[in-house]
Amino acid sequence: MITKKELSETLGLSCVEKYFLAWLDRSYDVTALYGSAFAELARVLDDFASGATYQYYSYLPRLQDVAEEYGIVTHKYIPCSIEAAIETIRETPDEVLCLMRVNTAFFTEFKRSSWREDHYVCINGGMEWINEYPLSTGKFSESRFAEVFDGALCLYSSADTTANVEDMLTSSFVAKNCESVRFPFALEKLESAIGILRVTRKRMERFYRLNEKVAQALNEEIALLDKMYFDVRLRQIKDKRGEKSDKAEARADLCERLKTVIALEKRAAEILKNDRT
Repeated sequence: MITKKELSETLGLSCVEKYFLAWLDRSYDVTALYGSAFAELARVLDDFASGATYQYYSYLPRLQDVAEEYGIVTHKYIPCSIEAAIETIRETPDEVLCLMRVNTAFFTEFKRSSWREDHYVCINGGMEWINEYPLSTGKFSESRFAEVFDGALCLYSSADTTANVEDMLTSSFVAKNCESVRFPFALEKLESAIGILRVTRKRMERFYRLNEKVAQALNEEIALLDKMYFDVRLRQIKDKRGEKSDKAEARADLCERLKTVIALEKRAAEILKNDRT
């Protein structure tokens, strides 16, 4: 069973991706998967300005799908009854990642609920489970399992953990131009866009960790994105409380910080470009 620590340290964008990365990292360096795609800053911001949502954002391929494409893993999606699910879970070897889909009844014990309707938890043969959001663990009785099971299991098995993943990131990163950026107006959309950028830039920093100058520029960018993310979140909380604020001034400040983010990203891309020539 994956642990809370392993789960909290993953760079996933969904619950399944986080469980998957925590599990796979025990047998394969998942950093290689981070080079499989590039999340262009201008594209991400524009997508959320146009109405994209974090929980259903499809611009980036899910890393579990990338791993399967390269033959690193295989997976089975199993629609099944409660009885069949319990039997399958108990018979699944410990080295296989077993995920079960849960319904809204699972969240009655929490003050928070999942972002998506199709939420999964990781479970083992002893009916012990770990949940990504909110981060929690427990053990199902058969009656509780029957209450929360939502009709499907997803099993991941290791296949070729020596497979190499093609670097699709570098060429896209050095070729993109960040001059034209459309800023999402709604705070919720801006928070989601920055959330995507934070995770993808942390992936990039891991991928380029051996290039000190690139990693430094990306770390500076990540620090700014982290600060922007929590500032936007705080503004939303204040707005809900009815606290007055100068929205025009706050937006102007965020725009200025975004310009710095873009400058740092350009610096990292230029370093990579020079390294290739």
